[in-house]
Amino acid sequence: MKITRILVPIDGSECAYHALDWALDIAEKYDSEIELLTVIPTVAFTLVGPTEEELLERAEKLLEETLDIIKKEKLKLKVTTKILVGRPAEKIIETCIDEGFDLIVIGGRGLGRIKEFFLGSVSDRVADAAPCPVVIIK
Repeated sequence: MKITRILVPIDGSECAYHALDWALDIAEKYDSEIELLTVIPTVAFTLVGPTEEELLERAEKLLEETLDIIKKEKLKLKVTTKILVGRPAEKIIETCIDEGFDLIVIGGRGLGRIKEFFLGSVSDRVADAAPCPVVIIK
């Protein structure tokens, strides 16, 4: 199996950065490209919360800072970024299908058993529906 393109969802969590570390190692081994994807959940837009513009600015800053860290350590890797708005699991899967990724490396969140039973996690949904292998990093 050839791994040429790796999708790495980034949300600023510790798990996401652990997943990124794994993806960088895989990308170096297989000479793969990485795309960092941040999805702003549509439920984040509320009357009392930050505006869509503020959330987009935060997402851009997150990706920019992450890209800067990668460039300092992994000069040879090709890394692109993307920001989408919508349901995270759906957008991750759509991006994977539309752009033909070979692998998704995603952080797993430690939701409580009750929350996970009712809500499920983004990583679980992605693993269930993705058309390619998914590595979940705890």
